[in-house]
Formats: sequence, structure tokens, C-alpha cells
Amino acid sequence: MKIFIAIILLLLSGCAKVKIGSEFAKLEKKTVKLTGSNIVLDNVLHDELEDIPNIKNKIADGLSRDQAVSIALLNNPSLQADFENLGIAKADLVQAGLFTNPTTNNVFRFPTRSQGPGTAQTNIESVLAFRLSDMWLVPVSKKVAEDLLEIVSLRILSTILTTVEDTKIAYDACLASEQQLENTKNLLDATKELKNEIYYRQLYGYTSDLDKNLVDASLGVLETELEQRQYDVLNSYIHLKKLLGINPSSEQIKLTSKLNEINAIPEIKLLEEYALTNRPEIQIAHMKIRQYKDSISLERARLFKDVNIGITYKQDFDKPFRGWGPYISFEIPFFDSNYAQVAKAEFHLRQAEKEVLEEKIKIKEEIRKPYNVINALKKEINFYESKIIPAHEKAIDYAYTYAATMQLNMVTAYETTIKFYEANAELIDKYFELRTKFAQLERAVGKNIDNFATEASMKNIKFIN
Repeated sequence: MKIFIAIILLLLSGCAKVKIGSEFAKLEKKTVKLTGSNIVLDNVLHDELEDIPNIKNKIADGLSRDQAVSIALLNNPSLQADFENLGIAKADLVQAGLFTNPTTNNVFRFPTRSQGPGTAQTNIESVLAFRLSDMWLVPVSKKVAEDLLEIVSLRILSTILTTVEDTKIAYDACLASEQQLENTKNLLDATKELKNEIYYRQLYGYTSDLDKNLVDASLGVLETELEQRQYDVLNSYIHLKKLLGINPSSEQIKLTSKLNEINAIPEIKLLEEYALTNRPEIQIAHMKIRQYKDSISLERARLFKDVNIGITYKQDFDKPFRGWGPYISFEIPFFDSNYAQVAKAEFHLRQAEKEVLEEKIKIKEEIRKPYNVINALKKEINFYESKIIPAHEKAIDYAYTYAATMQLNMVTAYETTIKFYEANAELIDKYFELRTKFAQLERAVGKNIDNFATEASMKNIKFIN
């Protein structure tokens, strides 16, 4: 019966599974709070948007930026693969909490030849031992493994935030490339109209071969530029599809968000205060300090790292002898007292303490740089929309009005048109840079800026438009 019970216990231990449901639930809760989107463990991946459950109806009219982020968090293969690291770290934690299996050593001696009466003996020696050192090593090892599991969870959260940033930038890159393509088409159409006008006027001697050659050259340049713009659109969509985890050769995606959306941002002090407390990277830096403190305790506990106790049994069959007794074995720390490993953990601890300061400076830099650029770009965009673009439009009206009465050359009118479309292209680039810096600022803070807006409305926090 005792043997049967022992076999059952061994089978039950072999059937145990490592589960990460509670750890993933915590990670998902943080993700929703920071990004507004959900994540799913072991999600079934699809390489077509329309195959993703509950998505087809939602994107019937097009894909918004927020929807793109949600799909990336659910369907990105790289991110889904990264979730498995949570299970790997949890398995290490489970392993760290297990005691070493008991060991048994058995020796059976049989005589090979007899040397006379009373000399040939058969005997058995058996030792059953347990590792006593597990009593003080396992609890500390488990603490170290718990620290590492938390670090892995925070690192995955950091990867999630980076995926959100990359998806937003890729989405906006598609919008910007499409607008640049449309702007180039408009300039090409204007150039073709100008060419027809120049060729027509030459019939009456109002334009020269110089005008014709210049407009033909400009037309050729624009046609090649149009080809490049088309490639830019295709490549930007390929990159977006990669982040969404769908086939690059799938059908074109219709995007509904606008590039010229400008969000308000909180004061920089509020962003820095939040990031220095809540951003995953700063939490990882603090967790490393705790990890190395626990590592120091572990290395000190390993002074006696292999202590075994048990019972021993011996029986001689040719003599009336049988005995039981205690068994103990341990390593005497004469040459190696594990001081080098303790010192190594202490060096790691001091290094981690310095890295916290480094991470704080890095976070402030990552917040302030895009923050300052955003404020500058807002002023530039406002100047373009209120001054530069209207001035170019007036210049075009003036140039073509006086070109029609032969008071200005048609080339001058065309150059005015080119400058207008160039300014429009610059405005598109500035909007894209603004959206990129905004996404970088959110990543630097570690939270969607829109979430700050919701909290600010309840706390009367000042926002900068």
C-alpha cells in the first residue's frame, strides 16, 4: 500500500502544469489602463483582416488608428511569441520552489571466490538521503525567481507600448504617403495644363522654345516623382500590415483617421512625474535592485549549499549483522566560501542602483525632446496654414491673372504653382512629424495622452493646445 501511494504521488507531480493565467491577467489589466486596448493569450492569428473575429463589421467603413492598435496587440506574431516568455519565467519560478528529490544509494557485494570458512560474505549497504540545504535555499531562490518573473512581465509591457508606438507611426506614414501622392498628382495635372497652354501660345509667338523645354523637363521629373510616391504608399502599407500581423499582399486597407488631428498635451511636469513612477522601464530598474538584494541573500545562504541527511542501512548475510543509523554529508567551506559570488551580486546591486538614476535621466530626455518639437511644430503648422499657404494661393492668382494678359511669363506662373505645392508637401511632412513625435511622447510617458485628458477633466489639470 505504501509503495502504491508513493507511485500515485509521483504520477500526480508529473501531471502538474505551469499556469500563467493570473500573471497574464495582471498584464492585461495594465495594458488596458495604459493603451485602452486588450491583449489575448494564445490568440489564434490570422493573416487577413476580414478573418479576424468581430473585426470585419467594425472596419466596414475603414480602419481607424485606434482599431489598428487593437488589431496589432491581438494579431502581431512577434508580440504573441513574446507572451510565451511569461510562461518560461513562471516555469523557472515553479522550479525554484521545488525541493530536490530524495536520493538513494545502494551497494550489493557478492563474493567472487571463497578463501575458506568464514571468509566469503554477501552484504548490502543502503543510504536514503534528503537535501537539508533546500530548507534555507529554496525560499530565497523562489524570491529571486519571483523578481525575475515580475521583470519579464514589465519587459513585455514595455514591448506592448513599443508596438503601440510603431503601429501609430506606421498608420500615420500611410496617411502621409497618400497625401504626398495626391499632392504630386495635383502638381502633375497643373504642369500638364501649363504645357498645353505654353504649346498653344507658341502658335501665336507668345512663348519660346525655352518655355517648352522647361515645362517638358519639369513634367518628366514629376512623372518619376509620382512613381516614387506610389512606391512609398505601397511600402508604408506593407510595414503597417506587418505590424498588424497580416499578409503584405492582402487587399489595400482603407484608413479613416486624419493626419491633421492635433491633440492637446498636459504640462511637462505632469508627464515626467507619471513616467518616473509608472513607466515599465523605471519599474524594471527598481525591480533589479530587489532582485540583486535577494541574490545576495541567496549567495550567502549557499555557504552550505549541499547538505544531505538521511538514514543508512547495512546487512551482512553470512554473519548475523544488521544495522541502521543516521547519515549526513556536507561540503566543508574551506577553500570556497562562495564569497566571490556574494561580491558579484553586490557589484550587480550597486550597478542597478546607478542604472535607476541613468533611467530617470533617459526618461526625462525622451519626454522633453518630442515635447519641445511638438510645441515648435504646432507653431510652424499654424504659420503655414494662416500665412504661407494663403500667401502662395494669392501669388498663384496674381501670376496667372497677369500671365493671361501677357504681363507675366507663363514660366513665372508655373514656378509660383510649384512653390505652392512644395509648401503643401512641407506642411504634410510637418503634420506627419507632429504625429510621430506625439506617438514618441506617449511611448516616453508610458501611457496614452488621451487617458491623461480623461483624468485631467476630473482633476482640473492644465493642458496645452
